[in-house]
Formats: sequence, C-alpha cells, structure tokens
Amino acid sequence: MVLEMLNPIHYNITSIVPEAMPAATMPVLLLTGLFLLVWNYEGTSSIPGPGYCMGIGPLISHGRFLWMGIGSACNYYNRVYGEFMRVWISGEETLIISKSSSMFHIMKHNHYSSRFGSKLGLQCIGMHEKGIIFNNNPELWKTTRPFFMKALSGPGLVRMVTVCAESLKTHLDRLEEVTNESGYVDVLTLLRRVMLDTSNTLFLRIPLDESAIVVKIQGYFDAWQALLIKPDIFFKISWLYKKYEKSVKDLKDAIEVLIAEKRRRISTEEKLEECMDFATELILAEKRGDLTRENVNQCILEMLIAAPDTMSVSLFFMLFLIAKHPNVEEAIIKEIQTVIGERDIKIDDIQK
Repeated sequence: MVLEMLNPIHYNITSIVPEAMPAATMPVLLLTGLFLLVWNYEGTSSIPGPGYCMGIGPLISHGRFLWMGIGSACNYYNRVYGEFMRVWISGEETLIISKSSSMFHIMKHNHYSSRFGSKLGLQCIGMHEKGIIFNNNPELWKTTRPFFMKALSGPGLVRMVTVCAESLKTHLDRLEEVTNESGYVDVLTLLRRVMLDTSNTLFLRIPLDESAIVVKIQGYFDAWQALLIKPDIFFKISWLYKKYEKSVKDLKDAIEVLIAEKRRRISTEEKLEECMDFATELILAEKRGDLTRENVNQCILEMLIAAPDTMSVSLFFMLFLIAKHPNVEEAIIKEIQTVIGERDIKIDDIQK
C-alpha cells in the first residue's frame, strides 16, 4: 500500500499537486533568480565603489553626478572610496581615477576606445566627433591628435616657458585690472588671463579681448559640465538647456571671428613657413581636405580653452597651499634664487 502511494505512475500528478502551485511557484523562482543575478553581479567587481543594491546603486550614483556636477561628485567619491573607484553613469560602469601614477600608466597605453558622455550633450557643446578632448570617434581622434602633439612638444614646449614668463610679467604690470576696490587681487582671473594669453601667443596669434573671452570660457565650461551626462529626455525640453546653448554659442562665435581673421592673414601671407603655428597647420589640413572646417574650429577652440580652466585652477590651488605653509614658500624662493638668480627662467631650469 505504501509503495503504491509513493509510486507516481499509479496517480495523475495533477491530482496530487494543486492547480494553483505552478502559478505561485513562478514568481518565487523569478525572485530567486533575480537575487542570484544581483549576488553574482556584485561579486564581479573588486574595485571600491558604491554597491549595486538591486539596481538602486547605479541610479543613486548617476543622480549624484547630475545633482552635484561632475567635479563635486568625483571629489565626494574620492573622499569616500579613495583615488581609484567604480561608479555608474548612465547605467554604465565608469572608473574615476585621481591618482597621477595610475593616469600616467593608462595614458601611455593604446587601449583607448571612446569617451563617456551624452551624444546630444556633446553635440550641443560641439565636441561630438570633433576636436580631441571628448571626441568619441577613435579614427577622427587619431587624425587630430598629431597636431596637438606637435604643438605641445619639441620647440613649442621650449618656447612655451619663455612666452608664459613674459605673459606673467605683462599681466603683473596690469594688476589693477584684476584688483577690486578693497585692494584684493582676483588671482584665479589673473591666472586665467595669463594662460589664455600664453595659448593665444603660441597657437593662434590673433589679438583678442582677454577679459571677455575668459568670461565666455567659464560659461562654456559650466555648460559642458551641465550637459555632459544629461539623459536624452533633458534635450527634448528646450527651456531646460537654452541658457547652456547660449553660453556655448557665445564662445564659439567669438572664437570663429578670431579664426576668420587667421584665415584672412594666411591667405595674404607670402612666406607661410615663417608663420606656422597650431592654427595654421590645421587650416592648411582643412584646405587639403584632411579635416572639416567645423573640426578645425573646434580644435582651435579646445586648445585655447584648455589651459585657462585646468592649468589656471591647478596653479591657483598650488599658490593657495604655498601661502598656507610659509616654510615651504621660503624654501621655494631660496631654490629659485639659487638655480636662476636674476636671469630669466629657461626650459632646462624646470628639471632643477
């Protein structure tokens, strides 16, 4: 009797298992599978960073970047997880690296494939498949990179030290332009003007209004940070991004006027070899059909805006830290006097 009861051949299985059982079992199996998937997913990454938490982690991570801005969000995650961490942006795992040795290692290898960023956002600021900073088309990026490498190395690098020193002297003689009524100097604006003047002298060589361009560059970078990782739906509501679009247009229009003047001068120049620079090389490449006009304009714009934002801010914080440590300031001044004395600084002095 017992054997017959245990033998399923003698019974219809549907008479033993209630009809509702498959319907109740399916959600349980799905939830179990989901938990296993989440558990396996969290176990795949040993890099420090916020947890996955059933998909909530990526939403919070991306939301923090949208809310705080890229720079502030990166600083936040640096404080929490260290110099090398993993976050999520637009649902994709993204590494934040702020350790100089790690960045040096990565930039020296040729595994580059693309840069993250909203396509619509990059189109709005003019960087989608143009220029070099956020050009996510590897082939076009490789086409423009040699122009930047040539301008930023060799004779150009040697000349850069002299030009920067001369620009700094000139701007220190006009310090009242960045001094307020209380007698305080706006050091960051001063450094931005020096960097812009240096870049212009080296790469474009067209007279410009430093004060106006510096303000436009700041507006452009504000737009860049705001639009870089915005979701596509953001760009369907025009009033949300209209002010950023205007900031981008203001700078691009100003730079295009300068480039138009550069083109005019090139067309009337008898000996081009005597006036070769970064902008001239790009414009000649355009005439050969190697680059489009839009790409040339974006490359020149990026070369002019890069230092006023990055280098000037870095120098500002260096000066700030030196000012807070008088013993370090005294040692630096002593070293400068020992190595250079009263003469002008040279490129060979940098290593000393």
